[in-house]
Amino acid sequence: MFHFKQVLCRLALVPAALALALLSTSAGAQRKDVKMMLDWVMQGTHAPFFVAQEKGYYKEGGLNVSVEAGKGATNVAVIVASGTFDFGWVDLPTMIKFNAQNPGSPLIATYISFDDSPLAVITLKSKNIRSVKDLHGRKIAGGPGTAVHDTISILLKAANAEGVKINFLAVQPQLFGPMVARGEADGTAGFTNSNIPALLDVGIKLEDIHPIRYADFGANLYGLTLVTTRAYAEKNPDTVRAFVRAVNKGTIDTIKDPAGALKIMKARDAMMKDNIEKVRLDIALGLTYTDWVKKNGMSVVQPKRLKQTIDSVVDAYKLPSSPKPEDVYTERFLPAVAERMVK
Repeated sequence: MFHFKQVLCRLALVPAALALALLSTSAGAQRKDVKMMLDWVMQGTHAPFFVAQEKGYYKEGGLNVSVEAGKGATNVAVIVASGTFDFGWVDLPTMIKFNAQNPGSPLIATYISFDDSPLAVITLKSKNIRSVKDLHGRKIAGGPGTAVHDTISILLKAANAEGVKINFLAVQPQLFGPMVARGEADGTAGFTNSNIPALLDVGIKLEDIHPIRYADFGANLYGLTLVTTRAYAEKNPDTVRAFVRAVNKGTIDTIKDPAGALKIMKARDAMMKDNIEKVRLDIALGLTYTDWVKKNGMSVVQPKRLKQTIDSVVDAYKLPSSPKPEDVYTERFLPAVAERMVK
């Protein structure tokens, strides 16, 4: 039956619905597009970035974020500096060295993800490599553009082994594990959270792996950081602040619920192996959620350690000058310390 009042009511709702649609479209249009490059191929380590995406933390900050794989920290630094990507995940020593070599397009760290360094040469116990000096003449997978290759002087300097010559093999990351398994390489150069699982993936047992960690030889440096160019940070302070806040929330959620974070990653890549990615994330979280972070919060930098990191890079590479700490890392875009505590 036709009801004239019902028709009027429906007509009255049309402008309101249209207004809501326009508001929604406007909100979407106002979101800032942001491109982020990871240090490596997508792995469980990178869960915080995808947890932030899955839970809408980027959108809460008015951002449309795309996250893509990288091919080594130095390569990521170059790409971010070029402006092709807005943010990158780069270890702090690599960033410091990059800035010294590229003063015209400097990067700055806005958030410390890894409170401890993941840098290491990962070998097998059967290779009898127990010290840095034992690496002399060995074939190690990981060529130019990868973090260990480009910061190896720091390890050699710290271990008083500057005469050591390593035969680095420049191959694709996917070949690191297979080459060690076939005996074509004595080990791999990279981050413990990436390269140890890569060996597990080709059937090598965890108990047969022996990492030569930078930190074990006195080079206890800061690890992976969220970087952008200084120019981008100055031009887009609200964007940087929103992105850092979202990544921080994603990181804390990952620490509190690693199993849930791995489910999010598995949904993005069904080929991920649960047992290997669990080991990978466990290693990463060990570098992230240290005793210091438990007491003080995420990305609370110790001035002495920051200076040690800077001095190590300057000394190892004989850089012409030492950058000021404020030119390497800034707290300007961080959320309040209370938001960076894992509760």
